[in-house]
Amino acid sequence: MSFGNTRFGGNAPGGNNTNSQPAPASAQGPAVQMVNAMINEAVRVGASDIHYEPRKDKVEVRFRIDGVLHTWRDLPKDLQDVCAARIKVMAELDINEKRLPQDGRISVNFGTRSVDLRISTLPIMYGEKVVMRLLDRGMSFRPLEALDFSPHNKAAFENLIHQPLGLLLVTGPTGSGKTTTLYSALNVLRNKANNIVTCEDPIEYDMEGVNQSQVFEKIGLTFARQLRSILRQDPDVILVGETRDSETAEIAFRAAMTGHMVLSTLHSNDAPTAVTRLTDMGVPPFLISSGLIGMVAQRLVRRLCPSCRRQAPPTPQQAALLSIGANEKIYHPVGCQACEGTGYKGRIGVHEVVAVDENFSRLIMNRAPSSDLRRAAQQAGMVPMREDALLKMRGGLTSPEDVIRQVFLRVDEYDAAPAPPLAPVSADEAVAVPEVEPLAMIGAA
Repeated sequence: MSFGNTRFGGNAPGGNNTNSQPAPASAQGPAVQMVNAMINEAVRVGASDIHYEPRKDKVEVRFRIDGVLHTWRDLPKDLQDVCAARIKVMAELDINEKRLPQDGRISVNFGTRSVDLRISTLPIMYGEKVVMRLLDRGMSFRPLEALDFSPHNKAAFENLIHQPLGLLLVTGPTGSGKTTTLYSALNVLRNKANNIVTCEDPIEYDMEGVNQSQVFEKIGLTFARQLRSILRQDPDVILVGETRDSETAEIAFRAAMTGHMVLSTLHSNDAPTAVTRLTDMGVPPFLISSGLIGMVAQRLVRRLCPSCRRQAPPTPQQAALLSIGANEKIYHPVGCQACEGTGYKGRIGVHEVVAVDENFSRLIMNRAPSSDLRRAAQQAGMVPMREDALLKMRGGLTSPEDVIRQVFLRVDEYDAAPAPPLAPVSADEAVAVPEVEPLAMIGAA
């Protein structure tokens, strides 16, 4: 991927000192500009995360774009500590503490846009690794029609969110768009007759007509404690940002059983195994079977660039892994100026939706294995995520490479061709200091 007209990229020279000392005061200006340029460019290219990673003789900075990490540039080793310190100052972290992980937040303005950054530091062999997750508070939530549900799954999901009470879970790994799906559901449910209250960490979208509250665990305001308070606020619909522990889960289930519609997220590999995850957390099966009305599992796969995608048969390995015909015509990524050489532009969701019926509830009560739960879900009409992914691949929306990587196999189990290389940068450009205006800080939370 090329990063437009930015003056960064490539490998900048650095020393071999693995125990780098703080740079002199004269280097503070370039460090501030470097961090500002890093964040500016990440926002410009639509990155979801910035990875600041100390190596033996350099610092590698990578951006996660559409779920894949791309190297932005390598920084000189002598800027390692001052850049990390600058980020920690912005996030109001302890710059003298380098032995323990720390977490913080930064809010910055980009003109009329407000972007929150969640900061996480981790001591590693050659220094402090910093990861910054970007949350665009000014980004509008997506309507239900824009979530890439198949017609079958969209109808099933709409039926679930219009239930008068119960717990609906959206499951998947970190970064799979679970919160976006929940906000789309809230957008459908919000009206003057409903009192909708959220419990989030952090608040990712600003939604008018919804009472949004934020967890702050440093002062003891946990999900469980916040949720107890929300139940005294006469809610009709409750959104719990994440079901992290058995205490939060039990309160959510009891709320679902006492006349509330509760929406939440959970980390699980697919929809049926969300039940296994809940029982592993210690939630009693009678609560799960009584309160759970449905589960939606999802992944995000990269959307093929419509300007350069090409149609061709699958490779023999792809045909075998996907169980498709060797002569079936499907689309593959190529790379062009419109997609900055990646072959992809944005991401789409693939889903499976389970509506809990009487038979499924009985299996939960009997602690049935996940294989039995999956079989019962399919008998009740669930379309497996793999089939949904294949449907979208055949429609030219995504590639066999991404379907295999995200849905069928782990990344290390698929010997696919490497991603297109990033555009090279000349040596003169590699050491240039960016000329950017400092970011406008709103304050740290």
